[in-house]
Amino acid sequence: MKKNVRVNKPQEVRINSGRLRGRKLTFPSAQGLRPTLGRSRETLFNWLRPMLSGATCLDLFAGSGVLGIEAASIGASQVVLVEQHNETAKHLAKSIKALSLGEICTLESADARSYLGRCRSPFDVIFVDPPFADTALLETAVTIICERSLLSQWLYLEFDQQQENAVRQLLQTNGLSLAKSAKAGATRSWLLRSE
Repeated sequence: MKKNVRVNKPQEVRINSGRLRGRKLTFPSAQGLRPTLGRSRETLFNWLRPMLSGATCLDLFAGSGVLGIEAASIGASQVVLVEQHNETAKHLAKSIKALSLGEICTLESADARSYLGRCRSPFDVIFVDPPFADTALLETAVTIICERSLLSQWLYLEFDQQQENAVRQLLQTNGLSLAKSAKAGATRSWLLRSE
């Protein structure tokens, strides 16, 4: 039986590091929206911290926005957050305003594929964390990023363990190499770079 999602009660996630450490982001309860776990984010930003000062970042399936906003908190100079769900995008816009990140963070209320299709400039770091079990969406996003040369340094992927073989094939097809990896339950977190 499918669990009912309470759409009226906002959820919260806390920023772990940087100048905004301890601040909370709110986001709506929506199907498929699950922010990256705190321990996974801690591992990710331990990997990326030395590279984030002045970096340009893309949070492609932003959701709560915690990945992109935490990157801004640590020192990224520009962060684009892409979110197609209207209610979630409204929460993101409020978070950006409340945290005074308007000069660093840009919100694109759009489908990830359409955004990538019109994007022209590469990013130093791209976070790709699509709805779990949507392997086709993950593959499409990574393929477009690589085909359009939108990645200049680091690509972070978060996916379900059942998708691992498909992701390994995706790496080979697109000339990406695995730099770091971590596990949290059934979740896989991989940091990749262009070969």
